[in-house]
Amino acid sequence: MKETYNLDKLSDRMKLSPVFAFPAAKGNLTLSDIVKPDDTVRFDNDNFIRIVIKKDSVFDLRLKDFYNFSDIASLDRGYILGEVMFSDFHGSKSITLDAISLFFSSALRATFLSLDDGNPHDFPSFPSTNTGEHSFGPFAGFENALLSSGMLKIKVKNNLTAPLNDIKVHVYNSPDHSEVTPEVTIPSLLPGESDSIPVNIAGRIIRNNMLVSVVFTGSPGASNVIVDMDQTVDVSLQGYDLEAVSGRLIVPEQILGSPSGKDTIDLDPGTDIEIESGKILTGSLAFTAISGTPLATTIKITLPETSRSGSPVQENIIIPPLQTVNGSVSLNNTTADFSTDIHKPYNRLPVNYEIKVSSGGNLVNFSSLDEVQLKLSMPDPDIDYLKGYFGQKIEEIEKDTIFTELDDVLKKITGSFHIADPSIKLNYSNSFGIPVGITFEANGKRESTAVNLDLAPFTIDYPAFPVRDITSSFRIDKTNSKLADLVSLPPTEVAFSGSGKLNPSTPPGTRNNYVFGNSRFIASLEIEVPLELWINNLQFADTVDNFLKSDEGDDDSPLKPENMEYFRLKITASNGFPLGASLKVILYDSLAASNLDTINAPDIIKPALVDASGKVTAAVESETIIDFDKDFFSKSEQADKMIFVFTLITSGGGNKNVKFYSDYKLNFRANLLVKPNLIF
Repeated sequence: MKETYNLDKLSDRMKLSPVFAFPAAKGNLTLSDIVKPDDTVRFDNDNFIRIVIKKDSVFDLRLKDFYNFSDIASLDRGYILGEVMFSDFHGSKSITLDAISLFFSSALRATFLSLDDGNPHDFPSFPSTNTGEHSFGPFAGFENALLSSGMLKIKVKNNLTAPLNDIKVHVYNSPDHSEVTPEVTIPSLLPGESDSIPVNIAGRIIRNNMLVSVVFTGSPGASNVIVDMDQTVDVSLQGYDLEAVSGRLIVPEQILGSPSGKDTIDLDPGTDIEIESGKILTGSLAFTAISGTPLATTIKITLPETSRSGSPVQENIIIPPLQTVNGSVSLNNTTADFSTDIHKPYNRLPVNYEIKVSSGGNLVNFSSLDEVQLKLSMPDPDIDYLKGYFGQKIEEIEKDTIFTELDDVLKKITGSFHIADPSIKLNYSNSFGIPVGITFEANGKRESTAVNLDLAPFTIDYPAFPVRDITSSFRIDKTNSKLADLVSLPPTEVAFSGSGKLNPSTPPGTRNNYVFGNSRFIASLEIEVPLELWINNLQFADTVDNFLKSDEGDDDSPLKPENMEYFRLKITASNGFPLGASLKVILYDSLAASNLDTINAPDIIKPALVDASGKVTAAVESETIIDFDKDFFSKSEQADKMIFVFTLITSGGGNKNVKFYSDYKLNFRANLLVKPNLIF
């Protein structure tokens, strides 16, 4: 027996293969430990979980955003004054027998002179005698006038003691000798008798000085009468019912029959808008009155279809000659009816007006073409309400596309899931008394699969007068759309468009819309996702660098992956969640594009049992052993990548909806058994 040993021949490397067993993890987890209630996560009274996202003031629209009533009403009229009345005039002339006899023969005149002794005689007859032209005037109240109407009464009275044959009278202006009347004939007159003839002088020019030609066609004489050379024949002129087209005259105060009358203030609220009635809280009717006449003018305007404190709005606008006046009429707390015109029962406010003129006792140069201009407007009224039809205005939501940026994530996911009942709710307060139809279209797309929202057009609730404001909401969910399918796709892009239309099914002429001065549409958005869903073999794969592979220069390490005899993980769980999970770990050689080895751990956690409503009724026990053997660790040296594949499935095989409550529990324990080959 050899009693000596050469220790130099012993290996300087040592190998140990111990077995280690120790608990790796232990826990008791409830869903409320993972998810805490806040503004986004809500727990119902029964602990059912909802995810709620709110966005305030997604819409805040006021009356001015839709309509411009800043200068809603206007009237711009020029009123031609037309003819004016002026005062009557009167003049008379007495022609003595002595003056008449001057146109007799010398012998006949001498006879008449001899009989003027105060005793009765036979009154000699005399032939036709032209006594020439006799001056009348000046008449008061005018210098000249072109008449649109008027009468001139010519009267003759015989104060002689003998009858007179017909008397011919012809009237002229002085000094131009233009004709005022044609020659007229006064029938024969007995002593003391008078007669007159009215002559229409419309269209004639008259002056305040006139000449009257008088021709006596003779006298048959008389017996046993006094012959007095101072006896007279009286001729008189009377102008009456005079209206002037133009001239220089004194215009007494008068209300013009025309253009006084009725007019209309037109409303221009916008295309296809028909306003029937309304009330103004504060505002005014602004006016500008421009005089183009030398007459002092007063325009009295009345709005008969308005009411302020029980009476219609009235105003007297006083305009000095040839001046401009600006002012306003208060419309505070005034109601108005714009529908009284049977031919156009909307957008029209009647105006009664009365125009009064006067020259103030002064002679002025007047023309019937003189004009007074009146401009009315209603600047920026503060409206209480307006009733009518406010058109079918359409506001388009421009076509657009939202890209969800989920492409990279979805490339790593296979399988399917479905959220049972997500919803989008529009909560709003609306004080526009107008129906609004909303059309909204959305189409979600993921690769070759597309889902259309299929939401039918809907109408926003609105107040019905006398109610002025309502609070309501509209909810988009699975009952009226395919929102659940669209969200569960999930889409990588969503194309959308839409429109809002006023009075979508209300034709013009149906004037029962209301808007108010403080009309406002305020809306918030609430997106709600109740945690009720199903998941069917939803796999998520993630590729990472192989962290088991030894780094270069680690040859002296006593623990290398390829020296691992085995690595065993035992997981025991009591799962009260309606969700199960499996795991695959794949060693992958990216250069060869091949899987080198796979560790498959199905049903690490089995989903809990649920009832017909999807609520968990009992937890499910599971035990899983995951073995990482020596072959796996050996091949890990050849793999540069590791792929982890997680698979999720809900209770019932992933074919029915399950619900998540905050009191769901998961109890688990993990034990680790490791046998490494430690080489020193």
